[in-house]
Amino acid sequence: MPLTWPLAIVIVTVIFFGVVVAMAPANRRITLQRDELKAKHSEQFEKLAADYAALATELRDTQAAMKADVAAVRTSVESIEQMMRDVG
Repeated sequence: MPLTWPLAIVIVTVIFFGVVVAMAPANRRITLQRDELKAKHSEQFEKLAADYAALATELRDTQAAMKADVAAVRTSVESIEQMMRDVG
């Protein structure tokens, strides 16, 4: 019996669906493992995000304090320069 195109298409289709059905349990298992891994690392990610937010807030406060300090130094330097101009 020679292999004709319709028979070849049927054979390939049957093999394809056989592989899909055979791989379904493995796919389910991998999906469950992935979900467990995501749940496990979700807590670590939330802690890391909270630490990052705290660091960003601290950095913002530090920058504001430095800005105020630089403004104070700038004012002092300007007054010293003015005194130097008045004297000199």
